[in-house]
Amino acid sequence: MSSGGSPRRRPGRAGAHVCRGLAVGLALAACSEPHRAQAPNPNSGATPVTAFVNVAVVPMDAERVLEGQTVVVRDGRIVAVGPAASAQVPAGATLIDAARKYLIPGLADMHAHFVQGAGDITDGAGQQLALFLANGVTTARGLVAPPGYLAVRRRVVSGELVGPTLFVAAPSLNGNSVKSAEQAKQAVAGAKAAGYDVLKTHGGLGRGVYDSVVAAARRAGLPLVGHVTPDIPLAHALEVGQQVEHLDGYLLAAVREGAAVPPFYQIVVDPDVLAQVDEGKLPALARATREAGVWNGPTLALFETIVSDETPEALAGRPEMRYVPAGARSAWAAQKQQFLASNPPLAGRERFIQLRRELTKALASEGVKLLVGSDSPQAFMVPGFAVHREMAAFVAAGLTPYQALEAATRNPAEFMGRLADAGTVAVGRRADLVLLDANPLADIGNAGRIAGVMVGGRWMGREEIARMLEAVAVAVGG
Repeated sequence: MSSGGSPRRRPGRAGAHVCRGLAVGLALAACSEPHRAQAPNPNSGATPVTAFVNVAVVPMDAERVLEGQTVVVRDGRIVAVGPAASAQVPAGATLIDAARKYLIPGLADMHAHFVQGAGDITDGAGQQLALFLANGVTTARGLVAPPGYLAVRRRVVSGELVGPTLFVAAPSLNGNSVKSAEQAKQAVAGAKAAGYDVLKTHGGLGRGVYDSVVAAARRAGLPLVGHVTPDIPLAHALEVGQQVEHLDGYLLAAVREGAAVPPFYQIVVDPDVLAQVDEGKLPALARATREAGVWNGPTLALFETIVSDETPEALAGRPEMRYVPAGARSAWAAQKQQFLASNPPLAGRERFIQLRRELTKALASEGVKLLVGSDSPQAFMVPGFAVHREMAAFVAAGLTPYQALEAATRNPAEFMGRLADAGTVAVGRRADLVLLDANPLADIGNAGRIAGVMVGGRWMGREEIARMLEAVAVAVGG
C-alpha cells in the first residue's frame, strides 16, 4: 500500500447524510426528477456546488486510500480535494456527510450492447441508462448499437437525459457486411462521417479485407475493437494493434505444436481439445500482447455463466433479474437449458474456465492493460449489475481488487484518451463519482455497496437510486 492512506475496512452507515445550506432549492430540484438533467439557471448567478465531507478517497492514481478528505464539485467538475480539517467549502454548498464512506471514480462498462429506444424510462434504452447509473456506471461503450442510437447519445450530451458518457461503435465489420477492400474503405469512412467513436469487428473478413479495414481505421483515427476469429491469427491481430475482446484467439494460439485440433473459436468444452492447450505458452502470449500495446476485455463473467452448472432457474433467481423483461428472461433460460441439454463434459467446462482465468492472470502479471466489459444484456448479464460480476470474476482469476477496479475506472479512461477528464478522483476531472459504504480495495464486492452516484456533477442519493430501480422494475413488469 502507498503511504498516502490505509485501505482498512470501515463500518458502513444507513446512508450519506445531505446537509442543505443556502443551495437548498437547487438540492431539492436535483432530487425531484431523476431522469432529467438539472442545468444551472444562467440568470441566477449561482453555480452548483457540492462537497463530500470527511470522505475516504480512493483516487485510483495508485493503490491507496486518502482518509478524511473533502471533495468539492462545482459546475460538474472536481475543483478541490484535500484534508477535511483545512478544506475551504464555498458558502451555500450542498454538503454530503460522507464520514465512514469511500469515494471512487465512476465505473465504466467497455463492452455493452446498447438497447433500442429514445432514452426514456418507458423504453429499453432509458431503462439501460438507469441501470447503468444505479450501479455506478458513468461511462459505457456500446460495441453493438441499434440504428439511430447516436440520437440517444446526443440527448445525454445536451442534458436532456441523465446518463453515462456514451461511446458508440459503428455497425459491425464482418464477413457478411464487408466483402472487399473498397467496401471496407467506404464503411469506415461512413462511420467516421456519422460520428461513431469506435469500429467493431466480428471477424470472418479474411486476411486481405481485414488488412483493408485496419488501414482504413488508421486513416480515420478510429480504434478497431472486437473478435479474433480463426481466419486471422492472433499474432497478426496483435501486430496491427486490434483491441481484443473475449480473449479470442489466445487459446488457439496456445495449442501445442503439431497437435491436431479443429480451428476452434470462443467456447470449446471438449476436454480432448483443451488438453492440447499448453499453459506454458500463456506467459509468452501475454508478453507479446504487452509489447504490441494491445488491450484486452476478457468478459470472464459472461462465459463462466454460459458454461457453468447453474440451472436456468437459479440464474433467473438472481436479484437483478427483476429489471429484465420477461421475454428476455425466457429466452436466456431457453438458451441455457439448450446448452445443458447437450451434456457438455464437466471436465471440459472446468478446464475452459481455468484456462481463461490463467490467461487473464498472465496478462495482468505481464502488465497488459485490461478492460472491464459485461457484454450485457444477454445470458443473464444485466446492464450495470454485470459490471460488478465482471470485477468479481477478475478477482476470482487471481487479480487484486485494485487491479479489478483499475480495469473499470482508470484503464477505460486511458484507452479512450480521457485521462485528463475521467478515471481518477482529482482536481479538474469530470465529477463522475461513486460513494460506497465500504472499502472496495478490501473486498471488490464493496464496489456494489453504493450510497450514491454523481454523474457530471448531478448527485443521486440512495433513495433516488431506489426510486429509479423501482421505475425500471415497473416498466418491465418485474
